[in-house]
Amino acid sequence: MTHLQKTVMQLEPGHAGHMDISDQAADCEAGKILPANSWMQTPAGYEVRDGIAYPLDWLAIVFNPSFPYRFAHMVTAAYLTTSFVVLAVGARYLVAGKHLDHGRRMVRMAVGFAAIMAPLQLLIGDQHGLNTLAHQPLKIAAIEAHWDGSKPVDLVLFAWPDESAETNRFAVTIPHAGSLVLTHSWNGLVPGLTSVPPQDRPPMKPPFFAFRIMVGIGLLMIAAGWTGAFLWWRGGLFETRWFLWPAQHAWWIGFVAVICGWIVTETGRQPWVAHGILRTADTASPLAAHTVATTLVLFVLVYGIVFAVASITSIG
Repeated sequence: MTHLQKTVMQLEPGHAGHMDISDQAADCEAGKILPANSWMQTPAGYEVRDGIAYPLDWLAIVFNPSFPYRFAHMVTAAYLTTSFVVLAVGARYLVAGKHLDHGRRMVRMAVGFAAIMAPLQLLIGDQHGLNTLAHQPLKIAAIEAHWDGSKPVDLVLFAWPDESAETNRFAVTIPHAGSLVLTHSWNGLVPGLTSVPPQDRPPMKPPFFAFRIMVGIGLLMIAAGWTGAFLWWRGGLFETRWFLWPAQHAWWIGFVAVICGWIVTETGRQPWVAHGILRTADTASPLAAHTVATTLVLFVLVYGIVFAVASITSIG
């Protein structure tokens, strides 16, 4: 459990259930889901026999090429999400004039954490992107709406990707900036979407728009952290309402960024379930529809009960 979360639990015992569940969920995702999901993005340590992938090296499977980057990126995102929940609660206390000691401590901790970790997350994300370019170049092409691999990559700030015409409508771009980011060269080239047939490309719009929402929220987090740090340095952090008022409503932004990140990851991987090994079209479940539906309902019920209990505990 992070020191930030422990402090919140000490300040507000009634919210212990919420923080404990979020911490366990983050630990579970980092320790179990990420190695498996990373292997699906960048498979390693296996061999295929009779159309089936068999493990050969479990260390190579777990520590596959994308795992270190995705682990660092996801765990940092989870902590940043927590910090903005803490910031929102602390700011709300200060705006309302209640629990002022707790509110000041929460705002200080959240601002200090965001001011350091949000810029670091930008650097981690950049390295993650370069790793993705090396192993899943078409995912990057979809993110950047880059069609023609024979031309330098423009940084597309906004566009409406038109898959049927293989072009971008209403594009607002910075010429060559994408090449600078991805290859550190003004005229650097990366594979474009037209380098493969349409059936081998990921869908365009989900990764394209989700990535821009995620990055936009990340930049907002950096701005909030640095602005708060500046106000803290000037001695006015706890009295500056133009900062505290929007901060109290910012609890949700980390969750949206994380969801958008997963949308980029999973839709950008298509048309593969395990990249280069198994296509999504070939993975229809042999189970009956009612069996799959029952499992889904049970998952929803179990998590619904867990969160309901946490809510009741916090209220009590």
